[in-house]
Amino acid sequence: MAEAGNLLEVVGEPNATEMSRHLTRYVDMLSKCEEVRRTGTWGPNEKPVIEAQLREHGSSLIDLAGTLTSEERASVNRMLKASQIVPLVSLGVLLALIIYIVHFLGRAIMAPLKRFQNYTRRIAAGDFSPILPARRFRDEFSDLALALNRMLIELKTHEEKCIQAAKMAAIGTLTSGVAHELNNPLNNIAITTETLIDGNKTLNEEERGKLLQDVYFETERASETVKSLLNFSRLEKPEMFPIDLPEVIQSAARLAENEMAINNVTLSSSFGENLPRVLGAANQLRHVFLNIFINGIQAMPSGGPLFVTAYASDNARVCVEIRDEGVGVFPEHLPHIFDPFFTAKEPGQGTGLGLSVSYRIIQKHGGDMQIFSEPGKGTTVQVFLPAA
Repeated sequence: MAEAGNLLEVVGEPNATEMSRHLTRYVDMLSKCEEVRRTGTWGPNEKPVIEAQLREHGSSLIDLAGTLTSEERASVNRMLKASQIVPLVSLGVLLALIIYIVHFLGRAIMAPLKRFQNYTRRIAAGDFSPILPARRFRDEFSDLALALNRMLIELKTHEEKCIQAAKMAAIGTLTSGVAHELNNPLNNIAITTETLIDGNKTLNEEERGKLLQDVYFETERASETVKSLLNFSRLEKPEMFPIDLPEVIQSAARLAENEMAINNVTLSSSFGENLPRVLGAANQLRHVFLNIFINGIQAMPSGGPLFVTAYASDNARVCVEIRDEGVGVFPEHLPHIFDPFFTAKEPGQGTGLGLSVSYRIIQKHGGDMQIFSEPGKGTTVQVFLPAA
């Protein structure tokens, strides 16, 4: 009976009623059999009926137990499959969560890094304005921005000091250059004038004329220095027109013919076909090429060839190349070749303003000037001007 009760508990819904009925009948039959065994009396045909009923109910119980076992096995299989799917689903959810966290952290880190990369580009371009807050809360990047702002303040302070120092250095260079270039002719004028005063009665006309010519020459020399300074300091853009560059070059060569003849220098020119015109001021460009010719002539004291070539260059520009076979320029002098008052010539041979003025004129024309030189092998000057 206890075993039957336990079996009833195990069965449960939805077959509990049916099994309960069969169990009840089966238990009744067993009780009756126990009673008959104890009394030893059987009714007519009672034993076969009881046995048939026992077999019937027992068979039904066995069938129900098989059905319940199959259902329990199917339920266990479903639970096993679910137990296999749950870890996979959990793993997928975990991976999605990891991807989201990585993406969130990546954006939280990369966005400020990109901002600071833009800040460094701005600082490299010379913009020292302070970095403004990008977030409402303070984090490590806020501390970095504060450090950069302190650095910007220091950089701006040092830049102002460097600019002021550069201005003072430029003023010093200008002052010393002007003093040197003007003192020489003024000293010569003073000495010559003193000679004229002291020997006014003893000098003949030829000696007096020679001394006066020296005074005139030194005066012209001082005047040229002042004129070069004025040309160098002019900031206004020249009035430009389309001009034929070969004509300007040839007119500059004609102005230098006497110098070439005296120094035994020959000029060879070559101009490319269909050479485009350039937009510029003819007088200023003539002054540029004349300066370059004079430098080339002075670089060949024993004479030599001077080559001039003009051709269409890249980027819609015209290139004029002037090459000599003179003494050349030392490599340590090339970085300063366009500096005002810089000259590698002997004292009294130049003011050091010719190439500075020429370079400034070419820049005003929207062009460029480059110099290539090697000591003992000559110098090549390239002038680039935009085509009209």
